[in-house]
Amino acid sequence: MGPGTVQPGEVAVAGGIIPFVTAGAGAPVILLHGWTLDRRMWQPQIAGLGSGFLLVMPDRRGHGRATAPGDLAREADDIIAIADALGFDCFALVGLSQGAVVALDAARRFASRLTGLVVSGAPLPCLVVRDETIDLPGYRALVAAGDLAAMRRAWATHPLMQTHTPEAAALAAAMLADYDGRDLLTPCDPPALPRDVLEQLAVPVLALAGQFDTPWRRACAAALGRFAAHGSHAEIASAGHLANCDNPQGFNAAVGSFLRLCADPKEEA
Repeated sequence: MGPGTVQPGEVAVAGGIIPFVTAGAGAPVILLHGWTLDRRMWQPQIAGLGSGFLLVMPDRRGHGRATAPGDLAREADDIIAIADALGFDCFALVGLSQGAVVALDAARRFASRLTGLVVSGAPLPCLVVRDETIDLPGYRALVAAGDLAAMRRAWATHPLMQTHTPEAAALAAAMLADYDGRDLLTPCDPPALPRDVLEQLAVPVLALAGQFDTPWRRACAAALGRFAAHGSHAEIASAGHLANCDNPQGFNAAVGSFLRLCADPKEEA
């Protein structure tokens, strides 16, 4: 099978099923999508990274075809369940936005299982004072009232959902059209990630943001790259918050180079 061949799978977790697809071959990498999105957001990575890595792309609980209800506190355990089901002793993690928060929580709790961590557009109020607003109560009220169309329209105008290529726009629109708001009806607090925890992460960390991401997300990425014990930082040119979709070539190059170095530190020499 070539690197573009996609294989489906699933794993039982607390409350239901997490489906995933795999593609490529090589060192394993689990990729975690952002809020209101699903595993399809990583389609631009299959061709670019699949020739060197085994990519595992789940629908996070509360999203896509996952039947497990939304619960951010359980998602690090879901990652380990996927890794165990696939026989991974160690693996790398890539997460975008809310998926980046989950990835950081997994790195905090299961550092011995991780070879490296890439987070893109992570929200980190513990490092940089938040100046970005997401009207979750308003979106939740629209979903509870059964007006998903209005919720989707409102979220589509948010700066975090702005794309910079026709291909990225089409992919983001397709995923948002299928978002059903389940996670908003079972709200939960994100994992606690205080500054001292991020500073002491035991795994190599690459903190990314798109050149046109919000100023706060860009500042968070720069701060994480600076403060994490094994941190580095880069911006993806000509890309917004969905940097992997806006500029797949730049994103894949940055991630691939970092993950290859994590797998074989001697490459740095």
